[in-house]
Parts: sequence; structure tokens; C-alpha cells
Amino acid sequence: MRFNPYDNVMHKSIAASSVAIQSLTGSSEVDSDSVDTAQVFIADSIMLHIRAEIASGTPSTATITWALQESVDGSTDWEAAVDNTGTTIGATVNVKTLATDIYARVEGVNAAVTDTDVNPSGGRLRYLRVALTPAFTGGSSPAILAYAEFIGVPANGQLMPVRTTTSNT
Repeated sequence: MRFNPYDNVMHKSIAASSVAIQSLTGSSEVDSDSVDTAQVFIADSIMLHIRAEIASGTPSTATITWALQESVDGSTDWEAAVDNTGTTIGATVNVKTLATDIYARVEGVNAAVTDTDVNPSGGRLRYLRVALTPAFTGGSSPAILAYAEFIGVPANGQLMPVRTTTSNT
């Protein structure tokens, strides 16, 4: 029995360094720590939340591109996670003048048995991470503060494939 809406809610901040909030500069991809969805974050579905603040340094344009990536072993062969329609899970958002909250529902957690090259059913591999890539035009040392987290509820142990013709994110 639940006593409040926060019972049985799992939360995992995903850090790209020793802290969860990351200052993104330049134009290189910054990868978060990987999350083991079989041992550390056991959930049927996960909500991915990313918060990107307004860019500092007065650039004329500022964007952040985010992408969900997955791997079989958590250290090699990281590839773009795709939904059950084959669409890459991710997007590019403008952060020049407006802070942005990004939400994505990730289904099929830990339901893929093998590499997504041979299992494009929308099921996720065991390890997940988020890749953040900033882009700026002009400005004086522009930067974007960003934060990412996974939020989910404990799984019931029954891995079910996502059976739909529409996107599951």
C-alpha cells in the first residue's frame, strides 16, 4: 500500500563528471555515466529528464543536442538508442534565451537481449547513458549548465516488449 505519491519512486542523477550539474563548453559531446538497468536501476519504464539553462557568455546562437545511448556491456559499443519505429531518441533545443526542461519516456527497459543492430524492436539494452553536445555561435566563453536524471518505479520482473506501431518515447 502506498502512503504518498513518492513511495517506490526511483531517482538516479546521471553525472558527466564528479557532480551531476555539468558546465558544457566548446562543441564536443559530453557523455554521462552509464546506468546499469539490470542491477542499479531496475525499472520497466523510465522518464528521462534533462534541464538546460540559458547559455552564458552572450553567444548569438546556443543549442544543446541530447541523445539517449545504450550498450550491452556499459563500456564499449555505445550506439544511439532507437524507439520501436527506428527513430533515434534525442533532439536539439535552443537555449540562447530560454532555459529548457526536456522529458522523454523510455520504454522496453532491459528488454533487448542482443545488440540493437539485430534487435530493433524498441527494447533497451542493459546500460543507458545520455550524450549532451553544445553548439555556440560567437560570444565570450559561452557555456550551458545542464543536468540529467532518470526517474522510474521498480519493475515487477516481467520484461514485456513494446507492441505498438507508434513511437514509444
